[in-house]
Amino acid sequence: MATRVLLGVDIGTSSAKGAAFDRSGRRLATAEIAYRHSVPRPGWAEADAEEWWRATREILRRLVDVTGRGAVDAVGVTGQAPTLVAVDADGRPVRPAILWLDVRSEEEAQEAAARLGEDAERIGGNRLHAYYLGPKLAWLRRHEPDHYAAAATVLQSHSFSLLRLTGARMTDYSSAALCAPLYDARARAWSPEMSARLGVERRLLPDLGPAHAVAGRVTEEAARETGLVEGIPVVVGGADFAASTLAAGVTDPGEACLMLGTAGNLIMPFTEGPFDTRLINAHHVGCDRHLALGATLAGAVQQWFRDAMAPGVAFETLDREAAAIPAGAEGVRCLPYLQGERTPVWDAGARGAYVGLSLAHGRGHLYRAVLEGIAVSFRHCLEVARESGLELREVIAVNGGARSALWRQILCDALGVPLSYLPESPGAPAGAAILAGIGAGVLPGVETAKAWRGATVGHVPEAAATAVYAGLLAERIKLYPALRAIAAEP
Repeated sequence: MATRVLLGVDIGTSSAKGAAFDRSGRRLATAEIAYRHSVPRPGWAEADAEEWWRATREILRRLVDVTGRGAVDAVGVTGQAPTLVAVDADGRPVRPAILWLDVRSEEEAQEAAARLGEDAERIGGNRLHAYYLGPKLAWLRRHEPDHYAAAATVLQSHSFSLLRLTGARMTDYSSAALCAPLYDARARAWSPEMSARLGVERRLLPDLGPAHAVAGRVTEEAARETGLVEGIPVVVGGADFAASTLAAGVTDPGEACLMLGTAGNLIMPFTEGPFDTRLINAHHVGCDRHLALGATLAGAVQQWFRDAMAPGVAFETLDREAAAIPAGAEGVRCLPYLQGERTPVWDAGARGAYVGLSLAHGRGHLYRAVLEGIAVSFRHCLEVARESGLELREVIAVNGGARSALWRQILCDALGVPLSYLPESPGAPAGAAILAGIGAGVLPGVETAKAWRGATVGHVPEAAATAVYAGLLAERIKLYPALRAIAAEP
């Protein structure tokens, strides 16, 4: 019997990745295409959605070339969120996509928070901030009214590729949850009240459905472009953080997925209960769980350091230099708020800093301080989660940043929880493929994920280092407001 195949593609911030799997989770082929986003002004971040589609179709073609076009059972696409991809009636973008890390809409977020107050948090389960989609849409309406008027639908990164594959204008609950204040988290539907009060027309919001539901089938045109067979089912797909969490086999309270890409997310499933809006609250994919996210920049800060202070130097070299420095970086502290900060600070105007430098410090100290600064941000999020009753017994680390053994141990020590790394997991593309398999009826459910995830590399926290990082968090809580006051001065 010929091998049957499930395809998963993830639209990341810096690249699109795809993989083909058989039904047992054996990876048959992979593909990746890098691209860049632009920063036209400080605090802005934009990308060409057409480039995402070009990457998607090329990845699918490469995968099909390996597996055979007739072997594919279903396709799933996931991606970064929340993004603002405004498309016209013909499905063409009316302007570059506004990315999740874009904070240009800080003024609109503050105005909406003052006007909508606690109602927005009660309905949407999230606070109002420039990170979320609602303020981004309000910015578009105010500053680019022609583009706003030309838009027929606002999509997410993965749902733009879904549109091109099937013609469906649809997104899932994990992505919609980041469209605050337009989404009702408990009803799992768009909120007519919040849309009206924010002044956003319902016509702009796509249809909603579970991430594993079949949204449509590959069209004749998409089949020509991708090499897929016309009529293959394509599921709704979802946000990359939820897909990565699924691929890590993390579905139950007490487990967490540490997603280390451009952004870093500590993702913790929970069932019912109040939403703590100091964290990001969303839905899981493929199962009836909520997700609490501690979110901060991760790989973007590491990349900034290398570009600015060690151009051309391999990260492995920087790791060796940092590993020679003890925990605490001998007094050097890095505040890694290079694009504002999300959880739990929620300050789009926050800025980064080094503190404690002396002539005795070198590049290894500076890079270790970057790693420790990000790790302390995750520890801060975990402390907030614990106040809401979330306790962790295990953390699974995924994505490119987790390849560094030094980085993993620092994170494990900072969190104070055993941490495992999945060296063979392709992350979100595996989650996308599992969702495709569930939707096509060839996989039983999310329990498949643990069987797919493969071997792990384990780390246990070192008590002395954990104490050091707890102390760094106590320092951070004092340091940030003092530096914020300086940064705010004209």
